Amino acid sequence: MTMTTSEPVTPDRPGTGPPDTTIAVDGEPTVVRRAGTGRAVLYLHGAFAPTRWTRFHDAMAERFDLVAPLHPGYVEGHPPDWLRSFEDLVLHYRSLLDVLELDRVDLVGYDLGGWIGAQLAVHHPERIASFTVVAATGLRLPESPPMEFLAADPRAVEQAFFGGPAGEHTGLFADARDIEAFTNAYGENAVTARLIWERHYDVTLDRRVPRIAVPSLVVSPDDDLVVPLAHAERWAELLPDSRLVTLDGVGHALLLQAPDRVADTIGSFIEEVAG
Repeated sequence: MTMTTSEPVTPDRPGTGPPDTTIAVDGEPTVVRRAGTGRAVLYLHGAFAPTRWTRFHDAMAERFDLVAPLHPGYVEGHPPDWLRSFEDLVLHYRSLLDVLELDRVDLVGYDLGGWIGAQLAVHHPERIASFTVVAATGLRLPESPPMEFLAADPRAVEQAFFGGPAGEHTGLFADARDIEAFTNAYGENAVTARLIWERHYDVTLDRRVPRIAVPSLVVSPDDDLVVPLAHAERWAELLPDSRLVTLDGVGHALLLQAPDRVADTIGSFIEEVAG
């Protein structure tokens, strides 16, 4: 296993968070942030603010061994040539667990990470102890489609993600006048687009998700303007051993708006599973 360390890529709060560790996974460099001790939790980020270490991460690391990799391409600013589908990410993360010598993990996926996590749990159930999806996309619900955020005005996207004014987090969606921030955001969106540009769903999930037999938790804002609540309700219907928790007063950016509340909801569930 080859590792190098560097300063955090774009931390949400400067000076916080563990250093980035670059690990070779099947010959490909992968940035992993890891903090805390105890039961191993694999956190798969979404398309929103993907490279930031936030208070949510800190709160999870206070209770668990939090392993938070960055999806391939999000640091480099362009998708690697080998990344063509979600199946490629499944193979990548299975190999990452091998490299880190983690036999089983509690899997948490936010937004796009929930979609990726579902495929990982379907294909490698022996590696997953529990599964949590937070405001996850990936299911096909024609009557309640998710927001087409890749093509929307950044100001409208920010309003939708926060369910209103972003407050202290205003500016997370890059302004074209900030060339460096805009370039970084463009590169992150390029990786997201590689995965979901053709369609924002996978019709196979309706048949595959019921195979995820581990205890599962579905967390969602009660009024999500990006991924409507109907998606969370459908996740809860498909997962055979699941419960649905909705949170009020937050939007799709709930990990930033209520980090301790979300972390406590997830942490209590994982500790219950462990007990």
